Amino acid sequence: MLLSTILVFFCAFVSSYRSQPGSIPIVASQSPLKPKFTPEPIDVQVYSNLYIYAHLIDIAYCVDKFHRIEEPFQCELECASSFPNMTLVYQWFFDDSVCGYIATTYSNIFEYNDTETSNGERKKTVIVSLRGTRSLHDTLTDLKVEMVPFHNLGSALPWCGENCKIHKGFWAYFYRTMNVIGDLLLSELGDCENYELVLVGHSMGGSVALLLALHFLGLGYSQITLVTMGQPLMGNKDFTTWADYVLGSYLPLSHNTYNRKFIRVIHKGDIVTTIPRVGMRFYEKYHQFDNQIYIDTEASRTNPPPEKVVDCYNGENNECIAGDFQMMDQNYFEIHNTYFRRLGMCGIHLL
Repeated sequence: MLLSTILVFFCAFVSSYRSQPGSIPIVASQSPLKPKFTPEPIDVQVYSNLYIYAHLIDIAYCVDKFHRIEEPFQCELECASSFPNMTLVYQWFFDDSVCGYIATTYSNIFEYNDTETSNGERKKTVIVSLRGTRSLHDTLTDLKVEMVPFHNLGSALPWCGENCKIHKGFWAYFYRTMNVIGDLLLSELGDCENYELVLVGHSMGGSVALLLALHFLGLGYSQITLVTMGQPLMGNKDFTTWADYVLGSYLPLSHNTYNRKFIRVIHKGDIVTTIPRVGMRFYEKYHQFDNQIYIDTEASRTNPPPEKVVDCYNGENNECIAGDFQMMDQNYFEIHNTYFRRLGMCGIHLL
């Protein structure tokens, strides 16, 4: 059943990567990603940070029907020892939707001494981590292709445009998640000027994390870091181009800045990051993000060398995910769950 499902999506995937031209002048005129096609290794500090982000994502898999993260921040993935000053704020679980946790800290989650401003004020880091389903089959099945109009409501961002459309299911997951944690996040951020909102997610959790980032960015919270791993496609060319623009995807990627807010990590051969391809109507096509940090190693390696973690600069770069899938004899489950560690194993005990 799993193989047949993958084959269906693969057949849709191998169609042309080019969608209809977008209609967002403010974005189209400021898209310097397009001409650059040679992948380059990312900043070494950002490379190191990705291991921390992957750990924070993986901890979300400790929240399920039978397990929870324990206060103040304890789990079987070395939560307390890895993040000794982290405080659990909230965790939630849905049987049929994205789930995760919120945690805060006044300490740096990395090994750098940059948590204070010049006046000595400590930075508050608010972390939201979201996970998708543990099953690749469920992930592919849940990727129903219908699109709905996207309207960004916040006044701090340019309007996406009347033609912007996104995945109906992800939009519904986002609203359900906002109903649970929206007010809580606003309370945690409050009037704090020295803050960082870190939104991380794997698979469908990454899709909801992206919509949360756009929502809070629209409300004026600019100190945002968004990291997704194994995230599916989200919407049409208008939406994707706009999202890349407002999240700074075209800017250099560097540690401890908020110019480029979005890090979309894709593992070599991860088919989930290339689907869905076509909407319910034949002219509705999902579009690949230009923001791609590509892990160019086999899934057997959980610690890719720095030179193999590259910025692709362009969603159509054939040296990255666009050039994968010549062969079908791949372990897609292993690939989709290998991002600097084996994701999704918390609470699973093999005899």
